Amino acid sequence: MTAIRPALLLLGLAIAGCDLEPPRGTQIGALREPEPPPAPPSDIDEIDLEAAVADAFAVAAASTLASAWAVHEDRLDIDGAPHCPEIWIGPLPEDVTDVDMDDEDDPGMSWLADCATPAGIGWAGWAHWTAALPTGTASDRTFSGDLAVTDANGVALEIDGEASDSVDTSGVYTYTSSFAGELLGSLVTEGGIRGELDASWSADGSFSLFGAITDLDGFGPPDTRDPETAPEVGFDGWTPGMPRFTSVRYDLSLEPTVCGVEPSGYLGIRGNEGFWLDVYFLPIYDPAEDSAQSNAFPFELIENQTCDGIGTLFARNLLLEDPSGSGTAADTTLAREVAPDFAAIVGSMPAPMPSDDLITLREVTESP
Repeated sequence: MTAIRPALLLLGLAIAGCDLEPPRGTQIGALREPEPPPAPPSDIDEIDLEAAVADAFAVAAASTLASAWAVHEDRLDIDGAPHCPEIWIGPLPEDVTDVDMDDEDDPGMSWLADCATPAGIGWAGWAHWTAALPTGTASDRTFSGDLAVTDANGVALEIDGEASDSVDTSGVYTYTSSFAGELLGSLVTEGGIRGELDASWSADGSFSLFGAITDLDGFGPPDTRDPETAPEVGFDGWTPGMPRFTSVRYDLSLEPTVCGVEPSGYLGIRGNEGFWLDVYFLPIYDPAEDSAQSNAFPFELIENQTCDGIGTLFARNLLLEDPSGSGTAADTTLAREVAPDFAAIVGSMPAPMPSDDLITLREVTESP
């Protein structure tokens, strides 16, 4: 979630100086919808949003270097052959990769290939990676590439982008990853992912996610809407039973010492028809500050800003009412609430260990 840019802040101050009501803040990048607002999806009352949020975290777990590292390492170890691909110590020339990989402390390892092994495994493109030898409690890795590994079933691994990650077990176990690019292949994800994500999670339940990822094969429950009664599904490519969601945007962080059950920020999931559903949790800016940012949209519309694990659902910036009918006649504005089990979600996230980062002697001796 981004802070207000200086130009916008100055504009707000200028308007305030003219005794006009200043614009509400910019907690979310999306613009408010014009009047009349669009109707939410016809199945909005039926979606299991707690499960959808858990699925969105599974997309985040797949959008890390850990997802690609083990598969790439296994393919070299199992399917690689002498000279296909050729592996050597050091980076590739910059005119080949268009990426600056100079690192005097760790030259890393590389391959560049357009070949096939006797077993029929195809290697095309290039890759460069580094792996700092672990101290026993910490390790760091980097990877960049534009590559495809194919087998009899098609694409087994395809990477176009760069990523880095680290593991620290000196205190509370913590995994951190930064991913930017595209990751596909039958050995990594079913349909593939594309986007950018900075992520971390720890054994104490804390986590941080920032970025946006598209799941190329979709995620979430099957879409059971009837086109006869749900006109929003009448778009090209829609088929009954296809995954309900396609993309996730993250701006979430949770610190157990602050609130062990509810993060700050929001998580948005995009329906396959293009409709964004956003779940807002605690405000990033302290409401006690009473600043333009702490009072910014949409938090000024959210009544529940307590540390209780409950988020509030918005659909295209519209505050949705609770479909359960739990509101009283005197309270018809009760917002729909979502309460994911973040402790269970973070507990299920993958946990690479420092020993996973070793460059094995076999890999080195296979270098030409």
